[in-house]
Amino acid sequence: MEAPPEFLILTRLLGASLICLVVALIDGWLPPRKAWIGLISTALGSVLGFSSLTAFAMREVPSGHAAVALAAMPIATAAYSVLRDGTKPGNKFWAYALAGTLLSFGFFFSMSINKLLLGDILLILAVFSAALGYVEGGRLSRSYGGKRVMTWAILCTLPITVTFALFYLPDSKVVLSDWSSAAWISMGYLALISQSTGMFLWFKVLAKGPMEKMALVQLMQPFLTLLASILLLGEHVFWPTWIIAGCVAICILGANKEKVSV
Repeated sequence: MEAPPEFLILTRLLGASLICLVVALIDGWLPPRKAWIGLISTALGSVLGFSSLTAFAMREVPSGHAAVALAAMPIATAAYSVLRDGTKPGNKFWAYALAGTLLSFGFFFSMSINKLLLGDILLILAVFSAALGYVEGGRLSRSYGGKRVMTWAILCTLPITVTFALFYLPDSKVVLSDWSSAAWISMGYLALISQSTGMFLWFKVLAKGPMEKMALVQLMQPFLTLLASILLLGEHVFWPTWIIAGCVAICILGANKEKVSV
């Protein structure tokens, strides 16, 4: 690890904030008063909460483990969106969703059955934090667009990020000149794609609705994370991981075929 999680959280948020500041200045749009509660919820959930919790969790657990654990995120997001929008996906939808969740969490806890890892708790909190932010942000995106919502959600975190930077950076022992090219590429990706422009598109997708079905697109995330952990980190993923991930995919695809009523 070339930098501690605190430094990674800080730099990705500061980088994304700079990008969003430029976007906001070019756009010239200011959020109305009624949008601020949703923006703050999105900021605390999917921006600050999720990025912070996952960064610390990844220091405690392997990437492949976290990938399958976070497969529960689509279900959590779907459940919260149903509560917020009052939609009725039907019993078959929830049967598939429950089966996928049990498979995901069952594998998750079996990987750390010998000892309770701090990363386990952090990943669970990250799942619920993201669900809150995604749904509240998706609801706002129906009216204001995904780019505007995510831009201002990130800017909402700027006072916290800057305050933390003032206290943390002077005592930080991270030497940027010692970073490898891979570390710089990773940091650029986190700020430019993962924390900003990629989220513009994600909230646009969520706004299309029904949100509980759109949220299930996240099922691709564990597969991509597993593949990245092998190619980029050289981690070994045991074959049962792929079987469980495939079973979760089948459950989510089955749920996605069910009709949703209001």
